[in-house]
Amino acid sequence: MPARLHPFHSALALVSALALSSALAAQTKQSNLDTERLLDISQREQKIYQQLAADPEYYSGDDLERHLNELIFSYRTYLAENPDDLSALILYGKLLRRIGKNDEAFKAFLRADELDPQIAVVKQQIGNHLAETGKGKAALTFTLNAITLEPEVPAYHYALGEILYTFREPFIEQAVFSRDALDREMLKAFQTAVRLEPDNFNAQMRLGEAYYDLASPDWKAALLHWNKVRKDSPNDDLLRRQILDLHKVRVLGKLGRSEEATALAATIVQPSLQQSKQQVLDEIRVY
Repeated sequence: MPARLHPFHSALALVSALALSSALAAQTKQSNLDTERLLDISQREQKIYQQLAADPEYYSGDDLERHLNELIFSYRTYLAENPDDLSALILYGKLLRRIGKNDEAFKAFLRADELDPQIAVVKQQIGNHLAETGKGKAALTFTLNAITLEPEVPAYHYALGEILYTFREPFIEQAVFSRDALDREMLKAFQTAVRLEPDNFNAQMRLGEAYYDLASPDWKAALLHWNKVRKDSPNDDLLRRQILDLHKVRVLGKLGRSEEATALAATIVQPSLQQSKQQVLDEIRVY
């Protein structure tokens, strides 16, 4: 005959089940409230950025500072109650970076990395701070980790290229790279950034300049690059096209094609480029 649970035990089991169910419901409700609260903070932050993008003069200096301080207070209060919330730590860290509180942001990202070491954007942010504070080898490690976790994010490859360029001398002195290997990896990083985001003009510009940064500058490759970017640039963006032409002037001069360089320089009429144009022409004459 199957054993029967004593009525008292049955009552206890029922009470325990009801208590557990009630606790879980309360936790779910609290979790939902926390999610809504964090979403509200994030949306308030995004609204500020949207207003500034639409009208940089929308806020007075004091008004903007007040709004940002309110956001900081909101994030800090939220994190005091939810110290292990990864999303909040990342959002808070990014806000602190935007307003120049880099040391505080670094601590937030370190805490996020401690909680979950598999988040690429956290690795990138830590790497950025380490690079800015002169810690090249550590910055390299974190940036490579970010790329390993999310290899299709162009910003990570761009950051890698900048780290290799910025710390090229200590990397070579410490035998982290040979000069040939460093040049190869730097160029590869910028090429990958461009391949992943070909419409990013800043990445295209940096790749073109990377050909200048090689131990033996590759002027022919640079010219091919500028020609391609120039061909693909919008016809109505005169300033951008003339910036590219100015780069072509410099490269043509380096290749000994001074007549072509001088003729192209004569077509660069943007007032903001005249000083740079004269510097390039002076460089060509010396060369």
